[in-house]
Amino acid sequence: MRVYEDYKKIKLIAFCVIFVLSLLVSISYGFKKSGFHEDEYYTYFSSNRTYGLFQPDREWQDRQTVLDEFVVREGERFNYSLVRLVQSWDVHPPVYYYIFHTVCSFVPGVFTKWSGIAANLAGFALAYLFFCLLMEEMNTPAWVEIMTLIFWGLNPQTVSCNMLIRMYSWLGAAVLACAYLHIKLIKDFDNNALEPKTFVLKSLLPVVIASFIGFLIQYFFIFFFFIIGFETAVYIAFFKKDIKCAGMYTSACALSMILAVLYYPASLHHMLGGYRGGDAAGSFFDPANTWMRLSFFVGLLNDYVFAGGLIVLVLVIFLGVILGMNMGSKKRQAGTDARVVILAAAAISYFLLTSKTALLVGEASNRYEMPIYALIIYLIFYDLYHVAARFKGKALTYVLTVVIIMLLAKGHFYDRHILFLYPEDVEKMEYAKENTDSVAVVMFNPATPHNVWRLTDELLMYDKVYYMDEENLDRITDGEVADADKIILYAADDDLKEKAFDNLLSSTGLATMTKKFSEDMWTTYEIR
Repeated sequence: MRVYEDYKKIKLIAFCVIFVLSLLVSISYGFKKSGFHEDEYYTYFSSNRTYGLFQPDREWQDRQTVLDEFVVREGERFNYSLVRLVQSWDVHPPVYYYIFHTVCSFVPGVFTKWSGIAANLAGFALAYLFFCLLMEEMNTPAWVEIMTLIFWGLNPQTVSCNMLIRMYSWLGAAVLACAYLHIKLIKDFDNNALEPKTFVLKSLLPVVIASFIGFLIQYFFIFFFFIIGFETAVYIAFFKKDIKCAGMYTSACALSMILAVLYYPASLHHMLGGYRGGDAAGSFFDPANTWMRLSFFVGLLNDYVFAGGLIVLVLVIFLGVILGMNMGSKKRQAGTDARVVILAAAAISYFLLTSKTALLVGEASNRYEMPIYALIIYLIFYDLYHVAARFKGKALTYVLTVVIIMLLAKGHFYDRHILFLYPEDVEKMEYAKENTDSVAVVMFNPATPHNVWRLTDELLMYDKVYYMDEENLDRITDGEVADADKIILYAADDDLKEKAFDNLLSSTGLATMTKKFSEDMWTTYEIR
């Protein structure tokens, strides 16, 4: 008994050390984060907006006017009704934005990346806790637990998830909470430990709460919840032969979704009628894109999570199972345990369904699968362990440990696959800072004025900015602009800009345009 207690204590210490190390790695990359994805700006704006951003034509807009739309002002702290209203206008549920708005409410008037990173790290901490609890419920061997936590906690894509100021860190926590609660429920059934009252209070109620919150964090949660819920109902009804409890469980799951929709009716429009819901449905029911999308997301998994080594790990599992079968091994085959099968089916289903519906935006598409990467890593390492155990291969386990650590190091130091840091923005920000006293002009396309958001961190370096509609070719009469000896111009990249350039140059008498920087949809020029 004493030996068991010491073992548990040592393992708990190991879990804590890995958690702290994971936090420190993410925080260290947080210091390197130098810019923002356009969707990150939307996170700030939709969580904290005051009047709503607008782009005037031939008018100045001061720094404070812009800043007020991205920070919580005094008197607007903890204004959750506004957060919910703003999200209802778009395509997202509100819970993540409640969380982010709460963090920003503690630092009113401050626009900083650390608000988003702090919110993400809180989600990561919750995910880590549920992941540890899940692996314990699965009776996971210690090697699998330790290696999974190291590889996931320090993985470039976990760090990237913590760097992206969006809801995916919290979606990961919701998915792992859902997985843990369902595996615990199934294990309790296996142990015949559920009395009716216990079943309702200790199993159904937590599932209802977790699924209610998960749905209101991100709609992709439904993919995981529906599959693991269906499997659980089937398992209870047909394998445990308890139709009553299966009915109670199904009713509880349905209740959680009904309550979520009643709380947030806009969700139905978002999923069924919104532009993202329509796009996702169209992609989901299009069989022609299936192979392209699946290969794309598997490629991201291989390159960005496993540093190109996924095929090697899968091959080891495949050969190990085949050789084990040929040897006539009586050992339990990896993955045959009901809980492992249920967990694997839910994780794979989430990955497949998301690959059919998510946006294809290059490496940034990792964000849609990040919430399930933890379980994929766990299931692969679980199978690797059982392959090694089948051959009583301590040497094989050591080799696998070295390979896993090498893949992790490769992702960080050779591939440099930490996303959403935007190191290229350092030079642009320094340039804006050096020219903060110059006349700054934004020349925007009136068809897409919201794209000005992409320039937010640069524009906040100036006391005020002059806005021009590219379609308006009237001569510029503003004295500060017309008489300027130098202009820093941020121009939208479109067919309208050439005539707008000519108008600006003729209005000011300046003649030389020097291209300084290019970024998505915008180019920066220095005009003298």
